[in-house]
Amino acid sequence: MKKFLLGLCLIVLLTLTAAYLYLNHLKPSYSGTVNLPELSAEVEVLYDDFAVPHIYAENEEDLFYTFGYVHAQDRLFQMELLKRVSSGRLAEVFGPEALETDVFFRTLSFEKHAKWTLAERDPNAPFMKAAAAYVKGINQYIHHGKTPIEFTLSGIPKEDFTLEDMEKIAGFLGYTFEAAFQTEAVMTYIDAKFGKEYTKDFDQNWPDEEYKIPVDNKAIALAKNLALIEQKLSKIDEKLDFKPFHGSNGWVISGSKTKSGKPILSNDTHMAFSQPSVWYEAHLECPTFKVYGNFIAGTPVPALGHTYVGGWGLTMFENDEADFYSETLNPENNNQVRYKDTWVDLESREEKINIKGGSDTTIYVKKSPHGYILNGAFEDLDDTAEPIALQWVYHEFPSKHMEVFYNLCKAKDATDARAAVEPLTAPGLNFMWADTSGNIAWWAAGKLPIRPAHVNPYYILDGSTGNDDWQGYADFDLNPQTLNPERGFLYTANNQPDDMGNGLVPGYYVPSNRAKRIEQLLDTDKTDWTEDSMRDIINDITSPTYSDIIDSLIQNLDQTVLNPKAKSLLSKLGNWDGKHTLESTEPTIFYRWIFEFYQVAMRDELGEHFYPSFERSHVFKKSMKTFFENENSPWWDNINTPKKEKRDALISEALNKTVVFLENQLGDNPEDWKWEKVHSIEHPHAMGKVEALRQYFNVGPFPAPGGRETINNMAFAMDSTGLYKVTAGPALRRIIDFSTPQKGYSVLPTGQSGYFMSKHYDDQAQLFVKGGKRAELMARPDIENVMIGRLVFKP
Repeated sequence: MKKFLLGLCLIVLLTLTAAYLYLNHLKPSYSGTVNLPELSAEVEVLYDDFAVPHIYAENEEDLFYTFGYVHAQDRLFQMELLKRVSSGRLAEVFGPEALETDVFFRTLSFEKHAKWTLAERDPNAPFMKAAAAYVKGINQYIHHGKTPIEFTLSGIPKEDFTLEDMEKIAGFLGYTFEAAFQTEAVMTYIDAKFGKEYTKDFDQNWPDEEYKIPVDNKAIALAKNLALIEQKLSKIDEKLDFKPFHGSNGWVISGSKTKSGKPILSNDTHMAFSQPSVWYEAHLECPTFKVYGNFIAGTPVPALGHTYVGGWGLTMFENDEADFYSETLNPENNNQVRYKDTWVDLESREEKINIKGGSDTTIYVKKSPHGYILNGAFEDLDDTAEPIALQWVYHEFPSKHMEVFYNLCKAKDATDARAAVEPLTAPGLNFMWADTSGNIAWWAAGKLPIRPAHVNPYYILDGSTGNDDWQGYADFDLNPQTLNPERGFLYTANNQPDDMGNGLVPGYYVPSNRAKRIEQLLDTDKTDWTEDSMRDIINDITSPTYSDIIDSLIQNLDQTVLNPKAKSLLSKLGNWDGKHTLESTEPTIFYRWIFEFYQVAMRDELGEHFYPSFERSHVFKKSMKTFFENENSPWWDNINTPKKEKRDALISEALNKTVVFLENQLGDNPEDWKWEKVHSIEHPHAMGKVEALRQYFNVGPFPAPGGRETINNMAFAMDSTGLYKVTAGPALRRIIDFSTPQKGYSVLPTGQSGYFMSKHYDDQAQLFVKGGKRAELMARPDIENVMIGRLVFKP
């Protein structure tokens, strides 16, 4: 028995040792020699102390070829997931559960658009040669590199990457920017179901007489279908392993206001947290191409970056570049719709979807004169309602993203940068620029549809007459933009841009919280700004708006019906300065109070089914303050009771409910209701969905400072749980002083590597939560001082 037990222990030990050695073997290689066929000259890759590759080549083709290999070594599984979701090919490996996701993305037709884009491009253009070389490098790694453990665990086969895959990923990223799916759905539903009196609280920038939707059963069925589509898309987004974009902050200070005398650029892009991090950093250098950038998996040029002479940051423009149209079907032929007084045929194509563990299925993707019909992508819609078509700027033009970002990497000054961003079609992006010549600039880039004057784009439109059709696109000179503003700084925080002479650009702009706070902090007489003082702003956790909302609520509540504990909180809440520190208790009370208030105000109209759609929409955030201040809003009355309820009573009822809930959740003492107990970040990996693997692949959770629409923006759902699990926030925080562009500073939410056993999988996670930084290095001596490995690629 002793021998048997000893032998068993030895077998277990050997098995564990073999497993460890195997898993350890799969770590990325940061030192050694790699032979690459068709490489024209030796390429050197130096890895710094955070595993950022610094690639030195003699020409661009070798540079991008090597970068493709290096990028795949760290992020191949991330590339694979992005490729599959954008292609509508998840069901091949994840089975029937992924079918609805596949059907939707097949309907958006990213593959067809990718083929169109590539057919329109000159394959000999420098940016296309760079892309081809990059893809070749990825495939070299796929064929000759190590297989990431996720492929083995999930049973996903490795297959070649293509230029079409690269373009499809760009299309998917564009979809994640598009807010119309959320807001137009809920606004159309509220308008059709309850009328203008209910929407005016959330649609204050549009005159009532400009748009009237007939309130009848047909209109309600149509609006309900659009709202159901939004709900289904929300569930799809939750399942995706690469989550949507959510906003961003960015600002540039001119040299007249900085200690160094040169501009400083600051940027933090807001995206859903995932693991590995959204961005991958790399420094690429050859005689004709020198850039330090942040790259999306599967893309060869950086979406954010800087060179030795200039650099740029991004935020979402938030312009409305998509509209939904109600199409009128021919009752005699369901493959025709009414358009300009005649019946026209729908375009149709067949798509076959392979399903692991199930029978393959065939779908038919249909397109009207306005765009792709969405109804066929979802089950359980009301088939008595007219079909809904999506018109989206992205579908109207071949993509220009590759040349835009390639040319930005080559830009020497603001004039070059403006020429680089002008061709962008969709998604709309705010580009902030700074250079060593002292220029600062901002361009809101993207094609802006010209809509008829009577059209309110926040509601579903009539597709039958042609009267609601787009009438062309505005010239780029009319896009919001500025160069070297007199005040010495500029910023974008997804807020409404000023009028350029052609009216305000319709969009899904967020409330002024972040913009107002950035303005407060930057609009001073201070002339000695540094990278360190900029970082204080990028990590700021104060909302200048929420304290005003609290004051408004307190002034309008009925204290006679408050319970004693609720009354005792009024002084504390009234003195809140809007800070969301870990030790704060005010945010815990505030968000629960807001949740309870919206519930008592809107649950009777929207119900549990449609309220979440409203809570996810931009109108929820943007209209909060004005909504609370409108004592005559019809929302205050409970439609299920005979008496007419008033706002003040609802505010008080909500606060009483808040106190009862928090006592049950966190105890009787309000001093124990600390923000750190309910507010946390966890970075989910695809493998983390398996509970046994979660602790190995997910990063976190960590208590986190910040809140909704603070500069350090932490997005979360406000639901019945009372836990605020952060789903999105800064995907990086980068600051560059252009007196020393060879050394910027940044931090990622987790780390560079996509491999869970690598030290660099999560080595920035605590640094990120605590608001820290690390260097972005371009000077070779600085890189060599912290180098952890040297990888040489030879022909």
